[in-house]
Order: sequence, then structure tokens, then C-alpha cells
Amino acid sequence: MATLYSNELKAVVIADGMQDNMQNILKEKCLTVQHFDYHCEYNRNQNGEHFGSQQPAILNFTIRVNSMSQASVFYKNLVGTGYFEYTFLFNPHFGSNMRLSTYEDGMIIDGYVVSVEENYNSAKNKENREEQVILDIKILIRSVLYLGRDESSNLKSVFIQ
Repeated sequence: MATLYSNELKAVVIADGMQDNMQNILKEKCLTVQHFDYHCEYNRNQNGEHFGSQQPAILNFTIRVNSMSQASVFYKNLVGTGYFEYTFLFNPHFGSNMRLSTYEDGMIIDGYVVSVEENYNSAKNKENREEQVILDIKILIRSVLYLGRDESSNLKSVFIQ
């Protein structure tokens, strides 16, 4: 199966919590998200408001990397004993300086890498080597910070612990 390339990025992940410095994100630090899913569940009271911490949840996502050096952060975090932040941005746009200019919404996941699996793409470069690697990553979620915009296009964030 051939890989389809597009200039329109639907979702990217940055292996860092970038909330305070969003305009300084370089496009080369963003990894293209092919797929992601998670189910976040909370205890709710009679009014429907959540209380307490979330039930344990696993975030599964698939990214495309051009070299294993781009994937090294996930392997380093896999063998680490602490939790790490990952920023997901949806519909990002980059300016002429290749820095993030805008994005539709996003989330910052705080958690533990529990699995990294490699799948090699069928595309080959001129030296007849695999051109891309597809990584399937699982993260045990510790917290989620949702990023979005309100009616007047001001950036808002909602922290869910």
C-alpha cells in the first residue's frame, strides 16, 4: 500500500507540553498523526458533574516518522520511570518561517508510555531503503488539558485530571 502525502495536516503531536510557547513550535518538531483514540471516563454526581479522578484510560495513536531519530523520544520515555507531556494539535497551519501560526484545537496529554510498536512503510527511497516508519504508541493517561477557542476566538483551556 502506497502512502499518500498531503500538505494539509489534520493532526500533529509534539513530544512536549507546549502550552506556554505555542508560537515557537517548528514544523520539523511535529509528527504527523495517522490515527488516535481514547476513552476517558469519570465518576458523575446526580447533576452530571464529574468528581474525583478519571478512570484509568489508554491513549492509542499512530504516527509517521521519517527517521528513527524522530522516534527516539518515545523509546526514551518508554524506559523512563516518570510521566511525560504530549501536545496534540488539530488542523495546524504553519507560516512561511515554518513555525506554528494557528490551530483549530488541541490537547495536552500527561502520561506514561506503555508500548511502542514499529511498522515499516512500503515506500522506498533512492537507496532502496524504507523511507518511513509507522509507530503505534500507547500512553496511560494521567491528565488531559483540552485546548480550544470560545465564541470570540479566544484561546481557552479546560483541565481534566
